[in-house]
Amino acid sequence: MEPEPLIESSFRRLLASLDAEREQLRGAWQRLSEERDLTTEHLEKLRQETEEWCYREKLKIDNEWQRLNQLSEEMTKMWPATVEILEINCSGEHFTIPRETICGIEGSVLSEMFSDEFLHEIPRDEEGRFFLDFNPQCFGMVVEYLRNRRLRADAPLPLVPQMQKRNMELLAEAWKLWPFLKTNRLNQLHGTSLHISTQLVDQKELHIIRATHPGWQVLGAEQPLPVSTLSYFEVKVLQNPDTRGGLALGVCGHLPSGTETHSIRLQQCVLYNSNNGLLGDSIGEHDVKAGLNLCDGESLGLCHDVISGSLQWYHNRQLIGTSTFKARWSSVFPVFGLYVPGQSVAVDFQAEVPK
Repeated sequence: MEPEPLIESSFRRLLASLDAEREQLRGAWQRLSEERDLTTEHLEKLRQETEEWCYREKLKIDNEWQRLNQLSEEMTKMWPATVEILEINCSGEHFTIPRETICGIEGSVLSEMFSDEFLHEIPRDEEGRFFLDFNPQCFGMVVEYLRNRRLRADAPLPLVPQMQKRNMELLAEAWKLWPFLKTNRLNQLHGTSLHISTQLVDQKELHIIRATHPGWQVLGAEQPLPVSTLSYFEVKVLQNPDTRGGLALGVCGHLPSGTETHSIRLQQCVLYNSNNGLLGDSIGEHDVKAGLNLCDGESLGLCHDVISGSLQWYHNRQLIGTSTFKARWSSVFPVFGLYVPGQSVAVDFQAEVPK
């Protein structure tokens, strides 16, 4: 038999070995637990990312489905199951166009003419085609635009030859073809020291003119006033340090240029000069009130009546008189003159005519 001390020593070694193995097992279990937690966390993150991805893809699919439905509805409107084709004789030029296409500009005269209410009133030629007595080249450009607009809502306007621009403007104004009508603005190439900028107020673009140097500085609008319809523009005085005649506005038969931009004694013009009244070489009969100072916050408006060939003048939207021209002008450009540094005005080409 082994001595008792040897037995005890062996027993202790066995216990130590068991304890060591237990610690190893405990460590292995802890590592497994940590790996399990990490794996669980990773799987949960993957699950969340997968759900989010699925949700985003579902939104994309829903949006695309909605877009396709909307496109289908628009295409149905543009290309209905039954298409009524119109045969039109425009001053000898023949056009074939769907009725929905020619009525494509809402609120236009064309849309009204070819509506159910007025279609029967349009005259026809000997072959039964609708007869229109208009400029055929301009009408052809309108038809071209309307055809392109069916395929693309933001279709560009056709290029108008220089010789037809005036006719196209007349036609667009008379027929209320708003895509062809340009919103007026100030001439950017004015050659003066005046500082011009734009400001958006109540969804309307106001054009700000500010004088930076002493002496008359005159600029005009980029486009003439309409030649077939009533037009109105209005100027609000923002700052006028000197009301003794240093501010003028009105109309001119041409766009001022060169040395003309440094004087209000323009040829073929009608202007209202603050503290004085009307001046110009084209004034006919008039009863316009004189002596208005045009102080800060006040407004001066001008209405061009094409039919009567007259100008109605408004101060703070109240009529102050009417003037006529000595002779008819082919073009009527709004013009503005500032004399004193620090003067500033806001021009509104979209203002409504006072009632």
